[in-house]
Amino acid sequence: MTPYSSILLEIALPVFFMLGAERFAVYRYLRTPRQVEWVRRHVWLHPNSISRARYPMGFVSVALLHLGFPRLCFLFFTFWMITDITDGDIARKCDLYTEEGATIDPLSDKLMYAPMLLYLAWSGWLNPLLVVLFLIFDITGQASRRFIPVKAANLFGKAKTFLVVVLLIVVGLELIYGPLPLLARSIYPLLAICTALAFCSAVFKVIPNYWYANILSILNLICGLAGCWVVLSGRPPVYALGLVFLGQFLDLFDGRAAERWGSTPQGEIFDDVADGTSFGLTVGLIVTVAFASLWSGLFIGGVYLAAVVFRLVRFVVEKRKAGVTGGVTTFAGLPSPAGALMAGTASVLLPSELAVGVIVLLTALLMVSRVSYPHFGRAVLPKIPKIVRVLVLGAFLFLLALGVRRDEYLAPLLISFVAAVSYLVSPWVAKVCRRGAR
Repeated sequence: MTPYSSILLEIALPVFFMLGAERFAVYRYLRTPRQVEWVRRHVWLHPNSISRARYPMGFVSVALLHLGFPRLCFLFFTFWMITDITDGDIARKCDLYTEEGATIDPLSDKLMYAPMLLYLAWSGWLNPLLVVLFLIFDITGQASRRFIPVKAANLFGKAKTFLVVVLLIVVGLELIYGPLPLLARSIYPLLAICTALAFCSAVFKVIPNYWYANILSILNLICGLAGCWVVLSGRPPVYALGLVFLGQFLDLFDGRAAERWGSTPQGEIFDDVADGTSFGLTVGLIVTVAFASLWSGLFIGGVYLAAVVFRLVRFVVEKRKAGVTGGVTTFAGLPSPAGALMAGTASVLLPSELAVGVIVLLTALLMVSRVSYPHFGRAVLPKIPKIVRVLVLGAFLFLLALGVRRDEYLAPLLISFVAAVSYLVSPWVAKVCRRGAR
């Protein structure tokens, strides 16, 4: 039996069974007011009780691993991390959210994974310096909850917790089954990303909320400027595209942050300049260097950049004329982040200059068109089940970390290209589906 067959039988199937049983129980037994009231009456099912039950389980997991039961440790740890999903669902469905719970839930997560990180660093599986830095940032963020008004974990904290679990899964599989080619050399970049997310999570907890949107926009701008430097310095354009991806992730949340916590008078300017730099100028340069002929590249890249600028200016002007102050759920024309994803991945991934030129020009045409596109963050993402979002994001981040380590980016590029094409054709697919429904 190959290691991957053993992983499927001994690890993957039990984990999916536990997760499936947990999801079934939550959806099956929290449907009616009577069921909800029954859960509310039992203190041991209170989200805070479940969170407190996790407090010692990280230490128990380390004990199992140290005593020579790695598979049992893996499944035991996974079970208790799954309960982190359970208590959140109970809190929402049973209206049991408390300010105390917003503090003890992230604390229970830290007590789950911190002992494992320290033990794996001590045993040589993880870089000790990065683990120490990660825990310093993590403890700082937890301690800040004593004096900040917002106790709940922010987006960086949630992403960090998820990715730490992915990291521990990767280390656990290699510890149990030995070196695995698909996981090789992915541990260090995963830990580095976790450390960066822990830093961002701690910093964003103490910054005034109304600066969140501006900071995200400024970081997006920095990504765009760094991407321009990568291309102009002659480095592989795929690195610049990676910075554009990061900028898109930041752009996904800056508008929502502004709606939730407000912003400064310069917030909209920061956002437009950042989008124009990352999704317009950087991707325009990536398109330019995709052609052997400089003049051909400059022409097509210039057309693309002009379309992005026109798209951004038109959106702001029409939004102000309409008196819209918040976010929108639909766009007239292909949004610039989607255009950047389409044109950028095509330029890096496709070997045919003709195909790249056609796709980039079509993308530019759709951006200046009046074709209606849904807002991905507000209209599309909420319709995707949370567990699907988590699994897809985790798989993509893992493939990205693996690509960074190996300097091979085919898998994440293909995923991004397929996602861009799917969104590009979504208005026509939706129209066909509506006709079929009639």
